[in-house]
Amino acid sequence: MTILQQREPILECRGLYHAYGKEPSLLGVDLKVEAGGIVGLLGPNGSGKTTLIKLIMGMLQPSQGEVLIDGKSPCPETRAETAYLPDANYLCEYMTVAQQLDYFVDFFKDFDRDRAAGMLSRLGISSKQRIRALSKGNKEKLGLVLTMSRRAKLFVLDEPIAGVDPAARDFILDTILSNKPEDSTIFLCTHLISDIEETLTHAVFLDRGKVVMSGRADELRQREGKSLNDLFREVFRW
Repeated sequence: MTILQQREPILECRGLYHAYGKEPSLLGVDLKVEAGGIVGLLGPNGSGKTTLIKLIMGMLQPSQGEVLIDGKSPCPETRAETAYLPDANYLCEYMTVAQQLDYFVDFFKDFDRDRAAGMLSRLGISSKQRIRALSKGNKEKLGLVLTMSRRAKLFVLDEPIAGVDPAARDFILDTILSNKPEDSTIFLCTHLISDIEETLTHAVFLDRGKVVMSGRADELRQREGKSLNDLFREVFRW
């Protein structure tokens, strides 16, 4: 079992298996993630990262094992305290930005509309704009702003910096760090290690459905004598 710290976990996976038909995607994942850190779920495409996230969010059911969020199986209660940013556009294209904010106010009790409006103002995104008229980059920024304007216990971010330019990556990372509530946890899935390494407190390396390495980021670097980016290249060398 992988234990990242010695406190009660906000997220725990126990003997987690999942298969799509006869094709296995997760092969016995054991993982504990304690509150307060920024945890990188690191692995190449096809390693099982998105499957694991969908299991955490209750969008898939495990073939074996279980997922616990704050000690509970995924359910409406856990979803109410978990903020999820998927790897695809989830916005309502027909709405204006203001209407999308209204939707989040109605749907999530922990959503801070003033915080969201402030970030969007700094980005120059008008509340009157139709979402369908926004650029791809601004849609991604709006999605992130909506997610990070919640006061959730657990933030689950699936590839938040994939497919965006370096300037947008800087904005995304700054938004994540500056808007993270102190006691919340960020569980961030990515294969772009060099861009996020300095923000991570912990790292979990997932390869072909198995956790192959995990721990505190600083301890991994000290023990292995390498950066997380170099470790990634070594672990996932083809």
